[in-house]
Amino acid sequence: MKNAPQFCDADPVTQYGNVVALTQEYFEWMNAEIVRACAISIPDLVGKTIDEYVRLTMQRMSTVDPREGTFHLVMIGNEAVAMGGLRRLPDGAAEIVRIYTRPAFRGRGYGRKIMDHLIARARDLDYLIVRLDTAKFMHSAHRIYYSLGFKDCQPYAGAEPPDQLKPIWLYMEKDLASSH
Repeated sequence: MKNAPQFCDADPVTQYGNVVALTQEYFEWMNAEIVRACAISIPDLVGKTIDEYVRLTMQRMSTVDPREGTFHLVMIGNEAVAMGGLRRLPDGAAEIVRIYTRPAFRGRGYGRKIMDHLIARARDLDYLIVRLDTAKFMHSAHRIYYSLGFKDCQPYAGAEPPDQLKPIWLYMEKDLASSH
């Protein structure tokens, strides 16, 4: 079927432009929401422009060992419409990062499918716990996370949000050893 969504692991070379574009859009959207919620911007918090921060996160993504994580895209034709990643935290747990669906493609289940894929990948990689962080304003995402068995937890080492965002941030985890 032409223009049917394709779910794929993002190759850092061939999909680089798609991942950069989605990541840029994600951080611009997040920045607008953070400014609205607490009158501080991502550039204020990290000391870099959004463009510089995207480049930094892309460098981090390109160093993720495939035996420890992955980055996943939903493609429609040549357009990346959704994304999400999995990486190892310092304590050996997995972390799901950058779950984002472009606004025009929301409500089609792509975020849930990416989450299902990343949880399955975490199990394949023998992770016992998977964590994530999310802003309190991401209500649709929270519904997905809770429906998948994530529970609130304390902030954890390796999470990206700086301390200034803790009042508007949630941290969650899922025990993979006891759930399927």
